[in-house]
Amino acid sequence: MTGKVNGNLKGDIRNLFSRYGTIKGRPTIWGAVRIILVKPGVQALIFYRFYRKLYKLKLRLLAEFCSRLNFFFNGSEIDPGAEIGSGCRLWHPAGVVIGRGVKIGNNVSIFSNVTIGGLGHSIFHHGEPGYPEIGDNVILYTNVTVLGPVKIGNNTTIGAHSLILESFPDNCLVAGSPAKVIKSF
Repeated sequence: MTGKVNGNLKGDIRNLFSRYGTIKGRPTIWGAVRIILVKPGVQALIFYRFYRKLYKLKLRLLAEFCSRLNFFFNGSEIDPGAEIGSGCRLWHPAGVVIGRGVKIGNNVSIFSNVTIGGLGHSIFHHGEPGYPEIGDNVILYTNVTVLGPVKIGNNTTIGAHSLILESFPDNCLVAGSPAKVIKSF
């Protein structure tokens, strides 16, 4: 884990230009405009960065309202209280839920229908309260669910349809429901 999550729009844009919108390694304005206009994952993260700033300025109601708008337009429910590092990618943002208190490192790839959050308050849950921490360079494939005070190590890949209820180390492939380490590298 990186300790401190330090996500910003500049880091997201740098990451975007490393993948799209360049000619001979130089960014193009038309490439950037195309990405912003047609990529809902990019739109969702840009909007999140905006209302995250509002949240940090103690404009919580406005931040929550913008969060609802983000959900309406992009299909991603990203709480303004979540901390998302630079270079995060929402490849297919429909159904993505990132709860308050979640910490996501840098360069994390998230596919559709991924849920990352706390276990909630329930008479059936007697475990420790808390939220997930996702390391750097992690990939969360389709329909992954990460719940509770777990830590996912750096450079870890979580296979599709996995249920994560415990922590996993750096540099491994994890899959299953409940998930287990399939391979370490």
